[in-house]
Amino acid sequence: MKKTALMLILLMLGVVVAAGCIGSNAAKSSTPSQLPSPTPSSTVEETPATPVKTPTKTETPKYPLTITDFANRKVTIKAEPQRIVSLAPSITETLYFLGVLNRVVGITKFDDYPANVRKGRTVVGGFGSPNIEVIASLKPDLIIATSMDMKYLDQLQQIAPVIVIDPKNIDDIYTSIRLLGKVVGVEKQAEKVVSDMKSKIDEISSKVKGLPEPKVFYIVWGNPLMTAGAETFLNDLIRLAGGKNIFSDIKGWKSISMEQVLARNPDVIILTPHCGMSVDDVYKSQLAKTNAGKSGRVIMIKNENVLVRPSPRIVEGLEELAKAIHPEAFGGKYPLTITDFEGRKVTIKKEPQRIVSLAPSITETLFYIGAGDKVVGVTTFDDYPPQVKNITKIGGFSNPNIEVIASLKPDLIIGTSMHLQYLDQLQQIAPVIIVSPKNIEGIYKQIELLGEVTNREEYAQSVVEQMKAKVAEITSTVKNQPRPKVLFITWWNPVYVPGNGTFQGELIELAGGRNIFSDLKGWAQVSMEQILARNPDVIILSAHAGINATDLCKSQLVQTNAMKNGRVFTVSDDNIISRPGPRIVEGLEELAEFLHPELFKYSFQPLTCNATSSASG
Repeated sequence: MKKTALMLILLMLGVVVAAGCIGSNAAKSSTPSQLPSPTPSSTVEETPATPVKTPTKTETPKYPLTITDFANRKVTIKAEPQRIVSLAPSITETLYFLGVLNRVVGITKFDDYPANVRKGRTVVGGFGSPNIEVIASLKPDLIIATSMDMKYLDQLQQIAPVIVIDPKNIDDIYTSIRLLGKVVGVEKQAEKVVSDMKSKIDEISSKVKGLPEPKVFYIVWGNPLMTAGAETFLNDLIRLAGGKNIFSDIKGWKSISMEQVLARNPDVIILTPHCGMSVDDVYKSQLAKTNAGKSGRVIMIKNENVLVRPSPRIVEGLEELAKAIHPEAFGGKYPLTITDFEGRKVTIKKEPQRIVSLAPSITETLFYIGAGDKVVGVTTFDDYPPQVKNITKIGGFSNPNIEVIASLKPDLIIGTSMHLQYLDQLQQIAPVIIVSPKNIEGIYKQIELLGEVTNREEYAQSVVEQMKAKVAEITSTVKNQPRPKVLFITWWNPVYVPGNGTFQGELIELAGGRNIFSDLKGWAQVSMEQILARNPDVIILSAHAGINATDLCKSQLVQTNAMKNGRVFTVSDDNIISRPGPRIVEGLEELAEFLHPELFKYSFQPLTCNATSSASG
């Protein structure tokens, strides 16, 4: 599948991460309970700026105030700032927790926290590319910048005093909070923010204290591989979360080679939604050879903003990392009672550690949500990720071997509606959950359910959010485009096609096509006469249809528009369009490329039939 990496991101990634711009579109969250509540003046709705107070005889005037910023510059603030321009999301977030967001008049286009931060505020450009004219028009009395803005310093200083904030580690974040608190006149609130952060960090660190320290590889960017080394707050977070950063011997944000990663063999691999690499990419790469790949400890963090923005929300990032590295230390919600797809109430007494999966789609889902290390039994049809070949086989998909399952001593068995006939026997071994999604919405529900059951709820939600984003991207691309009539051939002799209520049928519609047999239900056998009467514009063959595209030239299908225009395609892997798991979005993307190649820059060779080919049925 095509990657969407941009050269600009590759060139600027290290410094952008440090200032908290990456993942600016990640899911937004409300003010976390572990952080101090901003003071009343921090409300996002615009309120008039607080007038500058005239000190009484008993008060010591705070202004004019001279401070030293992170660039070692002496900056004098003549009066309490009332109109502030923030040039980084992390700065805006810090001002919010300090309770002075109502004084902020300008922000970057990447600012997204708190949720309605843009209401009543002017966007002054991108991160590292401020619009000087727009900033000047706001008539600020203070501009807060990062090291990325140093080249604009002379121009910015002509508008208002400029303070540079550039934290490199957790202690620097504390310093930046205190400095900003002093500058805007809320030193007590700044100390409270720092104190609450330290308390939360101590609480999290105490949970992982004394536990084994797995080797952690944090992927900042996927191509080329980039990670965080010493003197970064991510390195601090990994350590505080109870892990060992495998690249703590290098400094800053660095590109590294695959060979270096393999030599250091991480036990846990951490990804984020916008790092340019997916869980699937990991399992298809050499990273699958690492301990993390082999054991299924590949974790997709839900929201990287809490990890890469040096603001008070960094404690949320620490908690996410700690849960990824040491999920056992955070307990989960056990005993847990859930309702499965058959409407059965199932109680899970404690976090499952030995799971038997009775379907390939279930196994794939468990690996995607970071619970692959719990899987002790799979079917003979399980083949993805490749690591499952080393897991004990418990029989076929529809005929599990009860004795083998019992010998594995599982504490949870996950099956499908195909296994209801074995339910009584299976329940004597361990609790049994049945999942049987019928469409993409059902797949989302399955992923979330398995995340809840395995104490991987946040990572399951991250997988679902990525899937939804991909589906939305594809459907918006094909929206309002002509919808070609599609024939999907599952099997050739006799011809079987997917109708209504099948994944393939739904994928065709989402990919911008019209399934010519959508009036049929389930998997249906159809005649050549029916196909010719409906005259498809595109023909798609299953990879295991029992016939190849060239052989279709010998059939009556040469009479269809699809064959006349050479629009015949073969699915690269049937599993991505038939298994109800996270990879279903790959199948959707491939079908969309077949139906609308011009929209996805998909290059294909039209099928050309020999003029002498016969057209027998």
